[in-house]
Amino acid sequence: MAGNVGMAWTTAVVAFVAAVPLGKFTLLAITCAHEGGHTLLGLLTGVKVGRITVSRDGGGETGFPEKVPWLADVLSTMAGYLGPSAVGLGGVYLLGHDKAEWVLWISLALFVLLLFRMGNLLGFVTAIATGFLLWYVATHWSDQAQLTFGYAWVWFLLMGGVRAITGLFWATHGGDRTSDAAVMQRLTLLPDVFWLGVFWLAAMAALVFGGAKMLQLGV
Repeated sequence: MAGNVGMAWTTAVVAFVAAVPLGKFTLLAITCAHEGGHTLLGLLTGVKVGRITVSRDGGGETGFPEKVPWLADVLSTMAGYLGPSAVGLGGVYLLGHDKAEWVLWISLALFVLLLFRMGNLLGFVTAIATGFLLWYVATHWSDQAQLTFGYAWVWFLLMGGVRAITGLFWATHGGDRTSDAAVMQRLTLLPDVFWLGVFWLAAMAALVFGGAKMLQLGV
């Protein structure tokens, strides 16, 4: 079921409001996707990953052993800020193949997996609430309503991926040595500002490319 240009633009505006002006309330969902990126790449590279914790200020942490193989450490660290954007691009692909319901069910499956790795109440509640919303839309809304929500959800992931870089900027500016950019500096000897730029450019590229594709789908 194809969308239309009006719906693509309208859902983009709705997602922008959710990701930016209301980001204080919605950022936790992006944080879950961020930590999920760390977790997934850690597991895929053979690292024994611990629990995920989510904090009220929108920050998060994934438990890793003190000693992690260099390549696994680099890949799992990079996957955090790239996670929401990567999932968003996957959603764009599915929307382009008329699989709006797949966007919902796959997103739900990812949040269910995260649920079992949450290590604090806030993270648990966030995963439950987001998963319930996705489940409810997938099982109770009409096909057209699911398509509209799918567009808004994908826009939200792409915009939220960019929005999350704001926190990294302030962490880097403030000299936080535990941020992902600082960890990448320790692992690669390239400055944290360089990695801040890499994460921002990657998230922006995903937003521009994915957004253009969604608008094109409506033509």
